[in-house]
Amino acid sequence: MSTRVVYRCFAVILAGTLLGCGRKAADPSAPEASPHDAEPKGEAAEERREGMPESVSLTSAAIAEAGIGTWTVKPVNLAHLLVLTGTVGHDENKLLQVGANVRGRVVSIPVDLGTRVGKGDVLVRIESVELGRARGELIREVSSLRVASRVYERAKTLVDAKAISAGEFQAREGDYLSKKAAVEAAERTLHLLGESQEQVDRLRVQAEAGAHSTEDGATLPLRAPFAGRVIDRKVTPGALFEALQPLVTLADLSAVWVFMQAYEKDLALLREGVAVTIRTEAYPQEAFKGKVDFLGSVVDPGTRTVRVRATVANRDEKLRPGMFVKAQVDVPQSYEGKTVLAVPQSALQTLEGRTVVFVQTQPGAFGRRLVETGHSFEGFTEVYSGIKDGDVVVTEGSFVLKSEFAKSSLADEH
Repeated sequence: MSTRVVYRCFAVILAGTLLGCGRKAADPSAPEASPHDAEPKGEAAEERREGMPESVSLTSAAIAEAGIGTWTVKPVNLAHLLVLTGTVGHDENKLLQVGANVRGRVVSIPVDLGTRVGKGDVLVRIESVELGRARGELIREVSSLRVASRVYERAKTLVDAKAISAGEFQAREGDYLSKKAAVEAAERTLHLLGESQEQVDRLRVQAEAGAHSTEDGATLPLRAPFAGRVIDRKVTPGALFEALQPLVTLADLSAVWVFMQAYEKDLALLREGVAVTIRTEAYPQEAFKGKVDFLGSVVDPGTRTVRVRATVANRDEKLRPGMFVKAQVDVPQSYEGKTVLAVPQSALQTLEGRTVVFVQTQPGAFGRRLVETGHSFEGFTEVYSGIKDGDVVVTEGSFVLKSEFAKSSLADEH
């Protein structure tokens, strides 16, 4: 035999010996492997080429020391609970920056920061030359209307008695209607400047009585349109201001908006009207109840989330805008209309960047299974693929098995 043939035989024997050392001892009772089993395909073939073993074995002593605990997979109907993070914001329907529709000067501010006010309470008193002119205009127009009205009523009597011509009567009627329209225009101007109907009626009474000026000159009280709390003051007494400039900010904090971010995968669980429970680090023992009333229509391209809003009762005003909170969304159990397979969250591990569970295949032997997971609720996570009903998965001590698989992989590489 030539030297080349001897070398080839030695290489074949050596390769066979190394291959046998890298595998577990064959079970004599196991059936003979088919040619198809010799070439694993797809994901399994990739895993074996990477050197990751399919299973590991532990002695009874090692299992006891690791505290291995198991869970039998079965269909469950979970009381679903989705936890989102969010921030507290104002109920913008009850948030108002109070200002005047005319320029002027602040006379006084009867309220301070934090003052609770009722509907109709005075927040700011102002004076305005423009307002005084508008009030004077109304008084003049009402006085003119009063005279024109008397002339018109007299003209109706005279025209019936044929004492004046129809043309003269129409002229007096036109003058009366013109004065009436001028009064209405003056009233509308005062309303646009912030005057109440009560004050307008008072001015008309003064004009009917022959008064030539108003009792309070050109001052105007700015009142709270709803009950709330003063959360900001932007001017001081004596300060000049422009029309529509914010002077005081009023907010009703008896209810707040909580804005949350929900991932795309959670959208199927959310709908308007779903109850939420809000908790915050400031008051860890308290829960604030509310309901989802808005789901965003656009997915944020950066975070892949959708904006969700809930209105939450806040009677003691403990929730403050800007606070970070956790929101537990109570998802109806029938959101899918069927039960699902689920495992305790402690059963899930990450191995080489993939989510796996460890299944007990026989006493002391544990295999790894790649799984596709869904939503997590109350300590459980849905599993869509990778396990089946009746599988026994490791929960307690699963991290120890993860270490064993990693060590076995390193040993195979060397």
